[in-house]
Amino acid sequence: MSVLLALAARAVSMAISLVCGVLTVRLILGGPGVEYYALYTLVASLPGLISFSDLGSGAVLVNSIAVSDTPRKDPVIKAQLTTVGRIMVGFSGAGMVINAVLYLTGAWSLILGDAGRIPGADLAAFVSLMIFCLGIPFGIWQRVLLGLHKNHWIILIQAAQGPLNLLLVWLLVSFAPPSAGTFLALSSMVSGIMIAMVGFGFALTALAPLLGRAMRDIPSFRRAPGVQVMHVGWPMLVQLVSAPLSVALLRYILAQSGTTHDVAEYGAVGQVFFAINGVVAAGGLALWPLFTRARARGTLNRGPYAIAALFAVGAAVICALVWAVSPWLFDFITDGSLEVSGTTVLAFGLMVVCQAALYPLGMFLMDEAGIRFQMIPVALMTVSTIVLALLVTPVLGTAGPVLANAASVLVFQIVPFAVYTARHRERLMGTTPRPEEEVAT
Repeated sequence: MSVLLALAARAVSMAISLVCGVLTVRLILGGPGVEYYALYTLVASLPGLISFSDLGSGAVLVNSIAVSDTPRKDPVIKAQLTTVGRIMVGFSGAGMVINAVLYLTGAWSLILGDAGRIPGADLAAFVSLMIFCLGIPFGIWQRVLLGLHKNHWIILIQAAQGPLNLLLVWLLVSFAPPSAGTFLALSSMVSGIMIAMVGFGFALTALAPLLGRAMRDIPSFRRAPGVQVMHVGWPMLVQLVSAPLSVALLRYILAQSGTTHDVAEYGAVGQVFFAINGVVAAGGLALWPLFTRARARGTLNRGPYAIAALFAVGAAVICALVWAVSPWLFDFITDGSLEVSGTTVLAFGLMVVCQAALYPLGMFLMDEAGIRFQMIPVALMTVSTIVLALLVTPVLGTAGPVLANAASVLVFQIVPFAVYTARHRERLMGTTPRPEEEVAT
């Protein structure tokens, strides 16, 4: 049921984000122009490069909350919440320091490529990332609600960011001086931190009074010592690092070897396909606590292959429809000011289909042994994506990095995950006898 709720919520969210995203693109392209839209997409995507703000330790929370019968009173969960909260506060501070160094050394202008030549671009990146870092500690709300099987809450809360971001962009474009176009991405960061604060409020209520008490214990190291969370966190961190390196980093590889037109095209097409991928991710993430709880109770009676096939076919149908109407669709989205290649649309479609097949397989392997196994394939996928993207982007343009990711996910994740699941079926299905059961017999 939680999977269906998540998919329904994401369908509503996707419709909202698509409409708001399209209107945002048209506002920027019709006002400040292509160069400023390229800068907007680069700066607004910066949080994707550091999405591992809990260093992977949030996986412990999701698993512990999912299997607990009394999560509101569980002392183990309380200690884990405090420990993960400390990690996120520390990460927030470290991010601010690194951000300041990048700004003071002029590195932001280099990272942003051609868009970094726009006056004030480095300051826009600095202020945007500083706002994001301030909101990092609130991000624990997503781990809490996911463990409570309330992924649909997460999706619906996040859906409000699109309209809020659109409102802020409209205010800047309509009433601010032309020079404010450099700082359009601030709208994304401001709306993001507001959504995080609202989500944190929902999590406080859903896990009351435990979450509030755990957060108050963060500065009290003696009274509330930390507990082990990185036994799952370190392997999970590899996956969390791989996501920004293999997807979000592609935009910056394109910025270095392509033009602002290429970056703007990537952003416009990605506006649609990342929304579709969001539906896939919603359904996939909802499977994680379901698989974990069913495995712990011994009620898991089917593997992930059929679900993976269903996800892939569904994504393929949707992407094919987008490709069929792409000439009209992207002419409307860009207000006719940006030419979008059919090859780019097809490349994004292949990437989304591969991600759709991957999610159920990956969520099925979220026990401790499965998470540890995923480290090597994920690392290989990341290296392959970056190397291939660097090689093919100068030749293929905007489609290059996207195709590099799709091929790498297929070879280094989908195939190995499927083989591993087949070889370790008994353990993953929860049918392997526990040690105490073996002694009793």
